[in-house]
Amino acid sequence: AQATATLRKVGIGTPVPTLVTGALAYLVALLAALVVIVSAVLAVLTADTGASTDPTGGAAPATDDAGFAGIIGLLGIPFQLVALASFGSYDAELQMGFLGSLSLSWRGLPLLITAAMTVFAFLAARTAQRRWSSNGPLGALLWSGLSGLGVALVALLVTRLTAFSIEDPANGLSLSMHAAGADMFFGTWTLITLPLLLGHLAGMRKPDWWPLVADLAAAPRLVLVHALAFAVPVGLLALAAGTIVQIVDGEGRSVLGALLALPLWGPTALALLPGLGMLVVPVRASVRGDVGDLGLGSGITPQSGTQSLWFVDLPWYVWLPMVLIALLVPLLIALLWHRDREIPAGNVIAQVTSWAALPLAYTFCSLVLLALVHVRMDAEMGFLGAMGVSMSLAAWMPVVAFFLGLAVEVIARFGAPFVDRFVPGPLVNWFRRSARARRAESAAPAAPVGEDGRSWTTSSAAPRTGDGRNQG
Repeated sequence: AQATATLRKVGIGTPVPTLVTGALAYLVALLAALVVIVSAVLAVLTADTGASTDPTGGAAPATDDAGFAGIIGLLGIPFQLVALASFGSYDAELQMGFLGSLSLSWRGLPLLITAAMTVFAFLAARTAQRRWSSNGPLGALLWSGLSGLGVALVALLVTRLTAFSIEDPANGLSLSMHAAGADMFFGTWTLITLPLLLGHLAGMRKPDWWPLVADLAAAPRLVLVHALAFAVPVGLLALAAGTIVQIVDGEGRSVLGALLALPLWGPTALALLPGLGMLVVPVRASVRGDVGDLGLGSGITPQSGTQSLWFVDLPWYVWLPMVLIALLVPLLIALLWHRDREIPAGNVIAQVTSWAALPLAYTFCSLVLLALVHVRMDAEMGFLGAMGVSMSLAAWMPVVAFFLGLAVEVIARFGAPFVDRFVPGPLVNWFRRSARARRAESAAPAAPVGEDGRSWTTSSAAPRTGDGRNQG
């Protein structure tokens, strides 16, 4: 009992909520993987390819061992997709006897799975911290790291055991396909640990010095709101316009397949839109290697092997509303950032962080976006040579993001105060709701602090006061 009290004094409480949350986040990722699989299967079933309906292609029946391995491989597809969504690479190696070998590698995140896992981990950890947890920052860091490590170890083991592997010793053929590796291990560890840690920190009672750096924590949320406020309407408009055009051209069946496969490609397309339209950087596609002899280099710039897709290369009915929304949304976001914002006067740290928060947040989130939307395929084809194909947003996007964040900050300081009074409270008050609750709580009589130090780790709901308008 004394040891438990000592640990709680330094912020180390029970690990159970954090460990359970990490395991549940992995299960949620598996459920999201099943959604992706079902959507892909439905899209394939609706596609009219004219191919044979025989799934074996007329091949000879597989042996019992090969059939069992195939069943294991099929059952393991959700685990492989979760590994791929954790920055893993799906590698396939085919040994063809005297003909040599063929290896393929695919790297690209199914973002629906990645988002489901990380968002659930963050929200569940925040809820657990507020209701049951007795952990402080040190305990949150310790148990979040251990939970992520445990999930990563289990994921690595299951992903490798469910690899799709078939061998035919008589003909010297073997095929192995899986996404297990060091990249998915560390990716899973990170994608479980960080949301858990941030969720715990978000659910804790903030210290007295928190207003000095509160903008640093609020800025990434504003960037996320900005990206969604731009990408969602643009994506819906583009989807609707593309659907109408395809139906008019008599391609209604392909539209149905694309809509059914939306969980597979939709989140990635949605993630590309903020970079393509909001930050006005191109999507770059490059081909490298021995592609000339294979006829795959058509349309690629000979000097660089790279093509750039700018927003103006899209149909006019897509890029025109994209430009209008891109110009309008920063003004609305600046109002959201200005409403009920309080910067402690006369404090150098508060002044510096208030100016640096948005540029740094936009830059950091653009780097995250670069990592999320990067897609790459590599192939080693024996005597035919090697090739690689990749697609990503331009690497200089963080520079543009920095100045966009600075522009939003300037508009919020010098433009938003003139129109803030005309903006209805329900449209913008929700963004700093927790900050108002903390200020109302701090204005109330302070509650006694127990010896276990739980005043830092628990958060109580406070009544909301006023309409949240900035009186300054």
